[in-house]
Amino acid sequence: MALTKTGHTTASPSTTSAANATSQATLTSQSGTASQTQPATSQSTAKSTMSATSSQAASSISSQSQQTSQSSSAALKPSTPASAATPVTAPKYTAQQTLQTINQLMTANHFMGTLLLTNNGAAGVHILPFGSANLPQHIANTADEAYPLASLEKSVTGAMIQQLIDAGKLTMDTTLAKFYPQVPYARSITIRQLLDHTSGIQMGEPVPSQALTNDQQAIAFTLSHLTSTNQHHWSYSNANFTLLAGIIDQLTGKSYRDNLQTSIVAPLGLQHTFIYDQVPANAVHPQPYTYSNGVTIARTISTNLLSSELGCGNLYASVGDFYTFINSLVNGHVVTPAGFQELADHLQPVYSGGIYYRPDGTLRIGGADNSLYSLYIGTTDGKVAMVLFANQAKWSTMNTIGLQIEQQLAQTATL
Repeated sequence: MALTKTGHTTASPSTTSAANATSQATLTSQSGTASQTQPATSQSTAKSTMSATSSQAASSISSQSQQTSQSSSAALKPSTPASAATPVTAPKYTAQQTLQTINQLMTANHFMGTLLLTNNGAAGVHILPFGSANLPQHIANTADEAYPLASLEKSVTGAMIQQLIDAGKLTMDTTLAKFYPQVPYARSITIRQLLDHTSGIQMGEPVPSQALTNDQQAIAFTLSHLTSTNQHHWSYSNANFTLLAGIIDQLTGKSYRDNLQTSIVAPLGLQHTFIYDQVPANAVHPQPYTYSNGVTIARTISTNLLSSELGCGNLYASVGDFYTFINSLVNGHVVTPAGFQELADHLQPVYSGGIYYRPDGTLRIGGADNSLYSLYIGTTDGKVAMVLFANQAKWSTMNTIGLQIEQQLAQTATL
């Protein structure tokens, strides 16, 4: 089920950039039971790069984070980014010290967005909003605000595919030819390869001239722009997950959004998860900003781009809803425990089903779209987790901050 709030206080609206904010974000506590890009001109390259990111934490948790380097995908399916967390036998920091440090990190790095933290599973969730969702209208970011998930949506699509496998309607070895025989080399492309970006399918990130209005249009757009190479090394492409969304449609006779509602949203009690064009008008809508040389610059969201990202980037969710989903997935409440092991490729340290599994038993997912960023880092039992959604950030800095927070949580008394 969804996380249940026990307290709620939001940060006061910001009238200037996050750099000028003088007050710290207020704390929201919740309890409950378990239930990747730049502007569209170069998004494909950016998402592939961020998906293969291997950032290292700064040496001091309280110092201002520095920009880390990123590398593009290698010719083979890559290993996952290394964790910064170091196991300790006794807590080094109190909960209050950690929350103060994180406030300082966010302020120093001009971050605007919403952060979820826990080192005690769903019962220990804390949510911290920072800065403004909309500067001109003086609207603050909130705990329940839905942000674009970008590539984090791939984990949701992967789970829906695994549900169909669990139900006996599909296998990892089923070929794409059963659903889209017109794709070159479809007979040699399996569900497993689509889930893991080893299908040989490549595609940039073209933007439609007008918004696409249904799944069929988004799938047709993808089919008309992809290239199938028959080269089955790891190569990140949104097209893999749009095709998987189309397979879900074909097997169920229902749209992706209808399947999402019946198989994920309703069973988990998610209250703040929406397809991009279904976000309520009265909800807080995060607007993207960039910060450079002391100046905050407003960016725009391309709904045309979002309309083309079926199954791979057209979903919005709150940090609480996304944590509920991942925590439920890894604990066998979205797919069967055996199904999760299959989807995760038995937790090998590689990218599988929309998620990077790391050698130390943690997982990581990163995404970016329309100058909005999303990052999840946590253990594979959901006990320790960080969900960071930003409407003002730099991707390299966000990775560094995420790893710093991961390290801090590993050394903190129960929040």
